Amino acid sequence: MCLSTVYTVQGNEPQEVMKDVARIEIEGAGCWAIDLFGQRTFIQGMIKSVDLMDSTVMIDQRDPAS
Repeated sequence: MCLSTVYTVQGNEPQEVMKDVARIEIEGAGCWAIDLFGQRTFIQGMIKSVDLMDSTVMIDQRDPAS
């Protein structure tokens, strides 16, 4: 089973947001991370990278105007 951990990135410091994420849905200015049990967390920002080998998703929360 391929589950991922989602991190937000502001500057150089990644912050873990959610583990065991099975699905990501893009909505407006962010995305919903949904875990194996259906718990949903909205994360504002854009997906920066997805590493399927390392099971990580990085979401950039920098202001796009900067």
